[in-house]
Amino acid sequence: MSVPSTQEVIEAPVSDYDAFSLESLHDVHGHDGAQREIAPVVYMEKYDYYAITRFAEIQKALRDWRTFSSTDRPFYAPSPFRPRTLILEDPPEHTASKGAVMRVFDEGNLKKMGEYFKAEAERLLDQMLADGPADIDAFDDLSVKYILKVFPDVLGLPEEGRELLLKFGDAVFNVFGPPSELQKQKLESGAVAIDWVEENTARERQSEGGIGWQLYQMADEGKVSEHTAQQILKSIFAAGFDTTTASIASMVRAFADNPAEWQKLRENPSLVDNAWEEAIRFYPASRYGGRVAIKETVLGGVRIPEGAKILTMWLGSGRDPRQFENPNEFHVDRDMARGHLSFGFGIHTCAGNVVARLEATTLLRAMVERIEKIELVGEPRQTVNYQAFGHDSVPVRLTPVAR
Repeated sequence: MSVPSTQEVIEAPVSDYDAFSLESLHDVHGHDGAQREIAPVVYMEKYDYYAITRFAEIQKALRDWRTFSSTDRPFYAPSPFRPRTLILEDPPEHTASKGAVMRVFDEGNLKKMGEYFKAEAERLLDQMLADGPADIDAFDDLSVKYILKVFPDVLGLPEEGRELLLKFGDAVFNVFGPPSELQKQKLESGAVAIDWVEENTARERQSEGGIGWQLYQMADEGKVSEHTAQQILKSIFAAGFDTTTASIASMVRAFADNPAEWQKLRENPSLVDNAWEEAIRFYPASRYGGRVAIKETVLGGVRIPEGAKILTMWLGSGRDPRQFENPNEFHVDRDMARGHLSFGFGIHTCAGNVVARLEATTLLRAMVERIEKIELVGEPRQTVNYQAFGHDSVPVRLTPVAR
């Protein structure tokens, strides 16, 4: 271990915090934020893992995959909900897998997706607002309806059974955590989707030209194995729905809570992309990631022992006051040059982030053109989930632009 002589190295402060208790899960910003203010690295005694809590230290760790490896993490056990491919790989395996994903999400495919997303976003909103102001649930009636239409269509999935993807995604983001009644319920609920996902990721179910078909074509070309092609497609299924639907609903909640920011965006629609980045900084869809320390190291002046299992706390880093001015405020014109970690960072940046961004910004742009006001008409409800963060109910009134 090499440590600069001027750097004071301390042992990680010990915390009895249970990040997976129902109390914590009902206020993750408050509780995870409190751990962030203890130290950049905190040892969580109850479950024997280290939490990296602050933006700068998480970013530094994610740059160094040779020290902070993705091949293991706290609570990991083989699961039909979470294939190892991509998420539990380091180079060179990860390089090949991610290269396959980036190929199917190339410029040509994204252009086609963007045109389709735009048409469907506009169709949905025009239908919703046809009779004037509409009282809707931004999760069920807007986010889910939109995402469970456009992304399965892009993947070439059948209409029947699509709703199972929400159960599958909800289970996916409760795998990495300790056994509990909550986890048991989530996994049992998601189990009904496993056969559907298995069936619809098989080679013979892929329609020509679709994302899955393209992945299997790469297998035929020897770029990945057939097993890897199916595992990548499962990963896309796992990550492509739950977090996107939750984050779009969270974005609507942010605007409903901050009407002046909605008006600011309407007056300057060029801020749409920036507004989305601010929304996922403010309400990240993924609460944490996982790593293992390959060797003893020092991060932020705190010693991390060899073999330590680690959680990288994305959600708390999004409101780190060392990185963001007034981090608990939502501003569509925030200078986002300082970035956020809501899609990860480094080689393990979420491979599907380009699609999630395209889906969300396309919908938001259509909303800006059509909606004058967004108002809460009920109490929003945050989802209770180990790893994913979002809202599964956001009752709002959408008032259309006068025409």
